[in-house]
Amino acid sequence: MEMSRSFSLYLDVLRLVAALAVVLAHWAFPRFTNGDHMWMRRHDLGGDGVSVFFVLSGLLIAYAAQKRANEGPGIFAADRLSRLWSVAIPALGFGITLDVIGQSIDPSLYAAVGYEGGVTLQALAGCAWFLNQLWFISLQPGSNGPYWSLGYEAWYYLIFAVFFFTPGRTRWLAAGLAAVIAGPKILLLMPVWLTGVFVWRQISSRRPHKYPSRTIATLLAVTPFVLFLMAHKLMLHAQLAELTRTWLGLDGMAMIGFSDTFLWANILGILVAIHLFGMSLLLAGQTQSSLVTGKVEPAIRWLAGGSFALYLVHFPLMHFFAAVLPGTPDIVWRQALLLVIPIMLAYVFAELTERRRVSLQTRLRSLLGHRRSELLPQVGIVES
Repeated sequence: MEMSRSFSLYLDVLRLVAALAVVLAHWAFPRFTNGDHMWMRRHDLGGDGVSVFFVLSGLLIAYAAQKRANEGPGIFAADRLSRLWSVAIPALGFGITLDVIGQSIDPSLYAAVGYEGGVTLQALAGCAWFLNQLWFISLQPGSNGPYWSLGYEAWYYLIFAVFFFTPGRTRWLAAGLAAVIAGPKILLLMPVWLTGVFVWRQISSRRPHKYPSRTIATLLAVTPFVLFLMAHKLMLHAQLAELTRTWLGLDGMAMIGFSDTFLWANILGILVAIHLFGMSLLLAGQTQSSLVTGKVEPAIRWLAGGSFALYLVHFPLMHFFAAVLPGTPDIVWRQALLLVIPIMLAYVFAELTERRRVSLQTRLRSLLGHRRSELLPQVGIVES
């Protein structure tokens, strides 16, 4: 089943919003903005943005796998690796370069993220191969905190691919083995990713005559958003984090690292999945207006097309410019520059990396695939 153009565009809107939520949550750190925007951190906008990314990733990976099922695991691996490496490898080099310069100017700023200068080749290799979050390992390339999620997502790709492409009952054993290698920390957030897979299976398996009424579709789309706002009003995410801390203790929380909010993340994943299914029903068969097609859609596609680069390099850029810009974190113009400059430079970085992915994809397909194949058009955060 094809993904409708309207729904694909909506997914791009959502991934752009998720990327900006992460950027804003990091910008709100007191070392950048003097604590003037701490509500963004209290409501964990960054964690919510990553959860949305995971759901979108699962949905679009399931879509791409179904679309390319006859091409085999080699082509799938080439497409996934080219998607990740086209940005991740340059981001590692770029980020470390910024960190070395910035840390030499203001070491105290970088102490907040545990960077004291230098990153071992072993750590960089582990990050490049997405081994940075296996079991209780936690490798961070300098100030680039957001890189952790790639060490989760790459393993979701692998576990899914092993299950999808392995025939018969053996798939359960093979996928289970991959999951064991990934470890409990990664698996705690995997249900979030799998909700996206489930959404695409529901979308692709339905026939138009079996669609629920527009009223039900609207309820499915709107209710999760209302529940999300209510949950944040009640600070449910903070309550669940405290409950987890009570269960596991401080040592246990440290061991699971970025999965410490897994209870709320999995609830949010379900809400996002229901919302996306409702939106898919509302947008099914809809044609876009000439305004959207001619004016708005190209802008959204372009902005969303650089969102991976934005996600992956904004934090090192923020630290670098916080080190080199004059003034103190309470100055409004400085705060504005620390938001605008990293976003602008991230899109320059995207032009040199994310939007040049095809050449790497072609090489990897030639290396890992058994035959040439037409490239799948871009449809979202993790297109083929």
